[in-house]
Amino acid sequence: MIMGRIINSLPHLEGVLRNGDKFKVGFGVKSLSTEGIHYRDLNELIKGNINELLVRGKKGPLRENIHGKFVRKQPENKKVINKHIEYTRKDGVFIQYDRDFEVWEKELLHKFGLKLKRGTSPQEEVILYFDEMVFDSNDNTLLYKAKSAMNICIILGGYFQIYDDKLEPIMKITATLNRKILSKGTGNVQSKLEDLKKEFFGNGIKSDNTGNSYRFSVLQEFNVTDIYNGEGGFNEYFHFEFSNDNIVILENLRSGNATYIFDLKKYDKNFALDKTNAKRHPAFLARIIHHNLENWRTVLLTYLKKKDDSDEALQVS
Repeated sequence: MIMGRIINSLPHLEGVLRNGDKFKVGFGVKSLSTEGIHYRDLNELIKGNINELLVRGKKGPLRENIHGKFVRKQPENKKVINKHIEYTRKDGVFIQYDRDFEVWEKELLHKFGLKLKRGTSPQEEVILYFDEMVFDSNDNTLLYKAKSAMNICIILGGYFQIYDDKLEPIMKITATLNRKILSKGTGNVQSKLEDLKKEFFGNGIKSDNTGNSYRFSVLQEFNVTDIYNGEGGFNEYFHFEFSNDNIVILENLRSGNATYIFDLKKYDKNFALDKTNAKRHPAFLARIIHHNLENWRTVLLTYLKKKDDSDEALQVS
């Protein structure tokens, strides 16, 4: 359930940001990785017992955040170093000489000292985030820093998300419809009772209705071609289109809802759907209850193909 390592932050930023836009990199606390769960100080931050956390660890981006990492300088260049070599052969003859070696010039990078902070989104989702950054597609230091932040988020939270100053996800919206994408509908008494059963007894506890930005982040790992929002913004459903997969997904940032999957060719986005008639629509394919993130993602993979990440440029490593 954990995203793959980010090689280059630019493709993840330039699609949703313009130069000068402010953004935050972070993650919600509902999908912590095993490493995140066992990171004691991270849990102290989540509980609000500390105000910020200087991220550190024994390896990878967590270690580099404090100690940095030596990488080849750009543009690449070799330098000559001279070494004095001496040793004794098996026959007892002592050998010594000087030798020139060509080595790549390196510089210390990724030593950013990034600190996680705790905040709450308008959807009441607890978000851990790094300090605000300002996007500049030509600023390599900024791109290195954003990449480090993204990879730390993935290691601890299982994913990363780009947020605005309100801690709501930043996405490239195709258009905003002047209605709700998916309204509640009327339903009948029996269907209302079934919904109540699922809400209060589905997992033995009352359903959580706070935000969970993990789902929105995962959807953007696939080939999204268009995103539409409607009245209510992030408090209501969004429309995600995947034309290469012939799929439409209606998704709500708030937990306690369900994901609706439709056949794109049979779907009319101008037709107002509600939760009562959605399953009867000719384009309807599936409905996934917001209970288990692992199962939710598994079902998605039966309908969607993941992006080909091989085109991520290596100019920022």
